[in-house]
Amino acid sequence: MFPWLDGTFKKLSNRIAADKLHHALLIQGPSGLGKSNFALELAQLLLCKARKGDEVCGFCQSCLLNAANNHPDLHVVESDKQIGVDQIRDAIKTLVSSAHMSGAKVLIIYHAHTMTESSANALLKTLEEPTANTFLLLTTDKPERILPTIRSRCEKLALPLPDLDTTIAWVKTQYDAEIDINFAKLFSARPLALFAELQEEQSFTYETYSTGLESLLQGKTSATQLAMDWQDNADKVLKWTQYWARQQCTEQLSETLWQLNLQATKVIRQLRNPGVNKTLVLTALLDKLALVKAA
Repeated sequence: MFPWLDGTFKKLSNRIAADKLHHALLIQGPSGLGKSNFALELAQLLLCKARKGDEVCGFCQSCLLNAANNHPDLHVVESDKQIGVDQIRDAIKTLVSSAHMSGAKVLIIYHAHTMTESSANALLKTLEEPTANTFLLLTTDKPERILPTIRSRCEKLALPLPDLDTTIAWVKTQYDAEIDINFAKLFSARPLALFAELQEEQSFTYETYSTGLESLLQGKTSATQLAMDWQDNADKVLKWTQYWARQQCTEQLSETLWQLNLQATKVIRQLRNPGVNKTLVLTALLDKLALVKAA
């Protein structure tokens, strides 16, 4: 278990041992925090036949099946876009039948906010009248997009956020290279997101971005020139600009910074259109960014 989530996991394991765990948990937190891993490890603990405190035994039949990703009483629902009603109905059918291993049955719904209204409504009866020893684990980074009727029937579990030192310490155990402290600040509460970004940096690094950003703010380079240099890495530039603007907003209230974040979101949508002129839309965004110093 990730160190920043270990305390919460131990508390839940104690409730499992005391048979006091709520049948439906809504596991909340920002992306890159570790919600999916948390839900999966909790499910494996529920299914283990010989668990010891907050640890699975690793040797019982349930643990062996989980290790092979083939446990008949663990069901997972997820989707890259939307979770359809048929996915939920199929999952419910498996839950209402008897457990194959004569133990718990667990349904994990990753990114529960992507359920359609029909999907959510199909899940309601199961949440209201769960079968014996059945557990539903829903994860989300956008709880406000989940129907209130779903939220009200779940116990809300907001996972703790790690501080910057904890984030960097964990990433250093996974990433054998120097970590830019300013880059890490953009992901201070999302260690997995920081790790993923570091792995994807390759030739266009955050150092390249931050150096160009500083030159722009100091008037040493133009928005047009940067846009031309960065157009092949437009997705990263937009993402990092959003992170940078949000980080700045936590340190100072600024209408310009807020508008910059909104425009980055708008440009991200524009870049999804085929044939869009990346240099043009990036220039407009960087022109807005250059106003930050003036503000």
